[in-house]
Amino acid sequence: MNDPAPALPARLIQIVARFRPEADGVGEAALRVADVLWKDYGLPSDLVVCNSPRPGQALEVPPDFPHTVTRLDGAAPARLSLTLERLAQSSAPPPVVLLHFASYGYSRHGTPFWLARCLDRFVHGGGRLLTLFHELYASPRFPSKTLITSSLQRLVFRRVLALSDAAFTSSEIYLQKAELDNAKRRPLRLIGICSNAGEPENPRPLRLRKRRLSVFGRFSTRKRLYDLHLPFLQQVAQHLGIDEIADIGAVEDADWMHENVHNRLVTPVRSCGELSIEAASELLEDSVVGALSYHPLLLGKSSVFAAYQAHAMAILLFPEHARASAEDASAPPREPGCWALNAADLLALPARSAALEYRLQKAATGAYAQYRRHRSVRAMVDTLLPALRSNRSSR
Repeated sequence: MNDPAPALPARLIQIVARFRPEADGVGEAALRVADVLWKDYGLPSDLVVCNSPRPGQALEVPPDFPHTVTRLDGAAPARLSLTLERLAQSSAPPPVVLLHFASYGYSRHGTPFWLARCLDRFVHGGGRLLTLFHELYASPRFPSKTLITSSLQRLVFRRVLALSDAAFTSSEIYLQKAELDNAKRRPLRLIGICSNAGEPENPRPLRLRKRRLSVFGRFSTRKRLYDLHLPFLQQVAQHLGIDEIADIGAVEDADWMHENVHNRLVTPVRSCGELSIEAASELLEDSVVGALSYHPLLLGKSSVFAAYQAHAMAILLFPEHARASAEDASAPPREPGCWALNAADLLALPARSAALEYRLQKAATGAYAQYRRHRSVRAMVDTLLPALRSNRSSR
């Protein structure tokens, strides 16, 4: 007779750098994983947030919220260690931590040695560490500060990986890099990162939506797109018959936006500002296209790309660096199965034609199907479950 699968822990401790009400894809992924683990398996999470919210912001917890939220004050190793000890006492041994690792979230220079020390203490006290590497470490670039800090970031990454019973990351590139530093041969698996703007159950076909192109995400990400590719964005918008470009997210430099975006785009721009998850989802679900400037081989880590997929939008992908010509700037390297379009794909088809609409819908349908299979929050949980169920350390 087969042995029964090990039980899940009584509680799961999740460590994140930031959390609601601040918009943060990593914190949102942690919350969505927590909600599915609770709804499907009765497993609540204790969310430990290392950074305080901005002044004037406070988390409103609904009465039936099954999780706990503990906020630290930045790099606070003593508080983190005490918090982990307290939470471990409320869970059957061994206590389990799921660390959401993005080095710059825990340290200004991406070198959170303090975090590694706290986790070392937790593991050697009998706890189990699972790590989801949203990022690994920065590559050394001149004249960037990473020329100095890259090797230190890599040291932190190696230490956290060595402490982990199992680790996960979101792209093949990261997986290959992680294996180079996997001296203790920890189990490493790919994981899809879910949408940071919800997951509508039955998104409408594109023909029933407003002719809206949405640009969503952090201000730095949106600014890069506008700064590098505004002429091509405008060209595609006119070619598709877009009535409105919705800019969704906090605006950290209103003067720059007014001068460089509103005054230069012919298509009307609607500045939506920072919205609730529900309001952002409503806008995306009524948009035909989502635009993003990103490295095509790192799309697995982008929760904005995932949000476009989850809302069954056609995704217009620009490279993260400028190019010499319109065709070069609109033709990122191809990655099989990414379902992203470039400007050249769309401009080669007759404007507002049936062929163009078919191309958009085909891309949107493929992106949504891939999301449901591999990137939805339930797909994330399915990937994590074997490691969560393990009842012994692999060290």
